[in-house]
Amino acid sequence: MAFHLLVLDIPSNGHVLPKVAVVDELVRRGHRVTYVVAERLADRVRLFGAEVVAYRSPDPLASLAEDDPAAGTRAFFQENLAILRAARERFGDDRPDAVAYDEAAFQAGRILASTWGLPPVLLSPSVVSNEHYDYFDHMERLAPGHRLADPVEEIERALREFGLAGRLRDFLWTTRRVEEFTIVFVPPLLQPAYETFDPERVVFVGPAAERRDFLGAWEPPAPGRRVVLVSLGSVRNADARFFETVIGAFAGRPWHVVVSVGDGLGDAAFERLAGLAPNAEVHRWISNVGVLAHADAFVTHGGTGSLMEAWHTATPVVIVPPAPDFLPYADRVAELGAGTVISPSGLDAVRLVAEVETLASDASVRARMRELRDHTRAAGGARRAADAIEAYVKGETGE
Repeated sequence: MAFHLLVLDIPSNGHVLPKVAVVDELVRRGHRVTYVVAERLADRVRLFGAEVVAYRSPDPLASLAEDDPAAGTRAFFQENLAILRAARERFGDDRPDAVAYDEAAFQAGRILASTWGLPPVLLSPSVVSNEHYDYFDHMERLAPGHRLADPVEEIERALREFGLAGRLRDFLWTTRRVEEFTIVFVPPLLQPAYETFDPERVVFVGPAAERRDFLGAWEPPAPGRRVVLVSLGSVRNADARFFETVIGAFAGRPWHVVVSVGDGLGDAAFERLAGLAPNAEVHRWISNVGVLAHADAFVTHGGTGSLMEAWHTATPVVIVPPAPDFLPYADRVAELGAGTVISPSGLDAVRLVAEVETLASDASVRARMRELRDHTRAAGGARRAADAIEAYVKGETGE
């Protein structure tokens, strides 16, 4: 029997892109998917057959650089409330059969699942935490003193309004653990303490990296020219100096540089970057997977979405982590021999080129990346995610 799945997400390509192939798969199987997403991403989601509920985002990412340790979580909580309002206004008494929600929309998702009595599905594009592994502890070990805080009073007030007083712990970032049925868009090898997660409740499907051509087709340069992709992802991509450093490092060298800057830079900065070197092409957005299929290396911020694209295409990475929350992934990649890490303060042209050329020419690294590619693709991707969601929802709804 077909079911109706409600999906809640935040305004970030890095969070939306892993899910759209799963939406496509579910819709092709005859299920109905309604997707709550910010207005600026609505058209992309519609491409995959979902009914879209577009809302005006208060932009949670704007506060991430503030000194207040609760600034980011407070902003995300406001985003969750906006998502929640959009879903409640859209449905009223017409309930879907289940609610699935991004890891950063877990507050809205858990409130809806609890108040509407729906089966919950957590959709995580990143590693997850349990009693054996804590992502935030991992981050603090690598960046002592960097610890998130929650806007406790604001969350408690909202929970009382929804009749959920006494459940504060379930809605805090700092104590978040996987409790509900969970689809994780990373393969087992990226997840620390993978073996401690219940495989019946937490399913590691790897990246759903199919159908990325809508971001822009790309043709490789003349045969024999090495290619490096450069991206800071979809969140912290406003650092023009980073892009200038990387483009300048490869100027005049036998490399073709493809730079994806996202929406963080103004038009003037974008045009300036585009004119820096004849062997560099600069895009707002492009299919990373399409470029990485031909690339020898990937210079990246180290977000899990970008890392999974690199593993999917067997491309080694040089990670330049712009903030402490990327350090656990960089740590894991270095541990697995899948790339190297350069701190932003240590980034210079000579070192960057040396690291990229070393990775690109190291046969053992290339062999390791092929192993990770095979491991990643074997995790199942969109089809396995759709299979798991179907089985769970049908079991919970008695269909």
